[in-house]
Amino acid sequence: MMAGEQFRELREKYKKFIYKSYEKTVEDDHLVVKFHFETEGLESFVSKWKFPLKVTTENGTEDVKILESESIEDLLNDEILDRMIFSLGMVETISYYKITCPKTVVIGCGSLSGWQQGWWQKLYRNGLGEFLYINGIEYIEPEELVGFELSLNGNCLKEADAASESNREAHAKDMPLHDDVSYEGALVPVGGGKDSVVSLEILKGEPIITYTINGNETTRNVIDVCDYKSGDYVAKRILDKKIIEMNEKGFMNGHIPFSAVVAFSAVISAYLTGRKNITLSNENSANESTVKDSFVNHQYSKSFEFEKDFNEYFKTVTDSDIHYFSLLRPLTELQIAALFSEAKKYHSVFRSCNKGSKQGIWCCNCPKCLFVYIILSPFIEEEDLIKIFGEKLLDKESLDLDFRELCGIEENKPFECVGTRREVLACLKDYIDKGGKSLLTERYRSQLDQVTFDINDMLHEWNEDNLVPEELLFYRERLIRE
Repeated sequence: MMAGEQFRELREKYKKFIYKSYEKTVEDDHLVVKFHFETEGLESFVSKWKFPLKVTTENGTEDVKILESESIEDLLNDEILDRMIFSLGMVETISYYKITCPKTVVIGCGSLSGWQQGWWQKLYRNGLGEFLYINGIEYIEPEELVGFELSLNGNCLKEADAASESNREAHAKDMPLHDDVSYEGALVPVGGGKDSVVSLEILKGEPIITYTINGNETTRNVIDVCDYKSGDYVAKRILDKKIIEMNEKGFMNGHIPFSAVVAFSAVISAYLTGRKNITLSNENSANESTVKDSFVNHQYSKSFEFEKDFNEYFKTVTDSDIHYFSLLRPLTELQIAALFSEAKKYHSVFRSCNKGSKQGIWCCNCPKCLFVYIILSPFIEEEDLIKIFGEKLLDKESLDLDFRELCGIEENKPFECVGTRREVLACLKDYIDKGGKSLLTERYRSQLDQVTFDINDMLHEWNEDNLVPEELLFYRERLIRE
C-alpha cells in the first residue's frame, strides 16, 4: 500500500469518532474516571484513570487537600473538577482517534466554544505531526484533519456564541478555585530522566509533591533518592486493550502528544492536592522541529508553543491560580547536563531511555541513549559514563545512523526527545578537543572539524521565552553559570 493510502481509505470508511460519555466514582480511596469512546462502525473503547485521594508522605498517607473543604459526595458533584475531567477525556480521544483518523469527532458529553474547537484542531494536527509524517501525510491543515460536531444533552453552545472569540473565557470566570483551599507549592512530574532530577534539585527546600503516571522502576528509584519532597502522587492510566488488538489487525498506530496527556492529568492532580505550580522539566531545545523546515516535532507537546497554548486553554475551564510551566525552559540541554552532573546521588538510578526505563535499564542501542551519553560527556569523565551506561556508546557501529541524525549530517533528527543539533556538535567538538577518540567521531572527523562554536557559547545562555514565575527565578545566576 502506498504511503498515505491507508490513512485516506480508513477515514473514508470510518467517518466519525465519538466521545460518548464519562463517569466518575470513588473506589478504594481513588477517584475513578471512565471515558467511553467509539469509532462508528468499528469498535467501542473504555479508557480509565485512577486519581488517589491520599498523598503518600514520609509518615504514611494524608487526604488530598481538597477534602479539607469537600466531602466525597461534593467532590463527585464538583463542577470545576467535572470540566477538568471532560478536558482530560478530550486529550485521551487522540489515542483512539488515530486508529482510523475519521474526519469528524462527535462530542456527546460536553461543549466546546469555537475558540476551543480551533485549539483542539491545532493539538490534533501538531500533536500527531510525527504520526502523520510516518504514515505518509507530510502536510495537512488542522481543520482538514479533523472537525468537531457537538451533539446530545443540550450542553452545546449556540453557534453565534461558540464562534465568538470574546466569549472564550467568559464562561469560566464564574468558576474560580475554592477560596477555602490554600493552593501552594509545586507538583513536579517525574519521568526518571536527568531533566526532572534537575528540577527536583533546583526546588530543594520548596514544598513539592512528585507526580507520576503509572510509575515504573526508574521513576520509583529516582523518587526514592529525593528525600526532601513533602509527598508523592501516582495517578494510574489504563488504556483499553482493544488498541493493541487494532494494532495487531493492521490499523494505524504511532506517536501521540503524551505530554499533553500529562498536562491535563496534572491539572486534576494539582487541583486535588492543592498545588499551585505544575512544574515541568522541558528545555528550550524541545522547540526545534524533528523534520527540517517542517511543523513535525516529536516534542511538540513539550514545546513553549504548547505550554502557552495550554495555559490559554485552561483559562477557558476555570479562573484558576494553578500555573503550568517548565522550570527548565530558559535553559539549553548543555546547562541541564552540567547541573545534572553535580547531582551524583542520582547517577546510578536515572534512566532517560524510553525503551529501557520501564525495566530500569539503558538499552544502549537507541538515539536517546546515545544523545544522553554525548550531552553528558563534557561534564562526566568517560570512564564514569561507561559505568553508567555499561559500554562506550560512541564505539557502537549500530548507532551510526543515530549519530548522523543527532549531529545534523542527516537532515532529520531522530524521533526522540533529544537536544538540538548545535548542542550535540558542541559536545562532540569538546570531546575531540580533549583528546577523545571513538569509532564514530573518527569516522565523521572531517565534518566535526568544521564546527566553529563550543559548549561555552551555550553555558551562559538564557531564553527569555518562558513562563517561570518571578519568585522561582532566584537560581538564574547559578543556571547560566555567571
